[in-house]
Amino acid sequence: MASPKTTVEKLVTGFTSRKPMRSTSLIITVFGDVISCHGGVIWLGSLVKAMSLMGINDRLVRTSVFRLVKEDWLCAERVGRRSYYRFTAYGENEYQRAASRIYGEPKNPWNGRWQLLLVRDIEEPVIREKVRRSLQWQGFRSISPGVFAKPESGGISVMQTLEEFGVKDQVIPMEASTFEGTSKNLLSSIVAEHWHLEDVADRYKIFLRRFDEINSLLDSGIRFSMADAFVVRVLLIHDLRRAILQDIRLPDEILPVEWPGRAAEKLAANIYQKVGRESVEYIRSELEADKGLMGQVSSEFVNRFKGAF
Repeated sequence: MASPKTTVEKLVTGFTSRKPMRSTSLIITVFGDVISCHGGVIWLGSLVKAMSLMGINDRLVRTSVFRLVKEDWLCAERVGRRSYYRFTAYGENEYQRAASRIYGEPKNPWNGRWQLLLVRDIEEPVIREKVRRSLQWQGFRSISPGVFAKPESGGISVMQTLEEFGVKDQVIPMEASTFEGTSKNLLSSIVAEHWHLEDVADRYKIFLRRFDEINSLLDSGIRFSMADAFVVRVLLIHDLRRAILQDIRLPDEILPVEWPGRAAEKLAANIYQKVGRESVEYIRSELEADKGLMGQVSSEFVNRFKGAF
């Protein structure tokens, strides 16, 4: 069995060799998973230090941060010669909408109902793209021109989205349900097509293969160093986040029996729990915020993955 150091180096090499590498997306993961539960602010120098553990150099970090500021994910504050960064309201909202799926919020039994959105053309390209991205995160898919659908009822989140982007008057939210006797095969086929279940399943299978060795090491009782635990935690959540990007955690009633997302969630929770404490020690001893070293971890962290801690 390989050593923890060798296994982590292999994980980092695998990430940096991807085309494209998506360093901006990795930084979003760091802000959402790490910085948000340690006060929400980080010094740029500490961000550079943390990202270097995952093979991202100073120049690429600065370029990525600049891009994220321009795209309204991050905002900066200058104090003396230092720059500090945090999520914008938009960045925070977008990550929090994804957090329930990332950290395994329990599913409710499906009531057989659907949310529908009838959308008029949104003229402003930037707003249109933000709305589209946000709706996708919430699980909506376009099933025909101008019509978005999502299983499950309850529209609090989507109404907040429409109000946030000022498009409430251009979208008609509706609820619907299938009639009794509807072909389950046809329904499964439509869901598989529009929610790209085969592609999503492949993402989960890659995720499981990528972290299987680390999971085995941790299950054998081997401890990781603080820095290695931090790297494993960040890349674990990053890859899980990328895997669920196209997965809305559909109701079990319309998913295949052997759905790999269930195994991926179980593996992620196990690894996260086993590297969590060491990763927090690294964060609190090595990374700086606007008032010194990162502070105590919030209760949000403790409650992730159904209270794994």
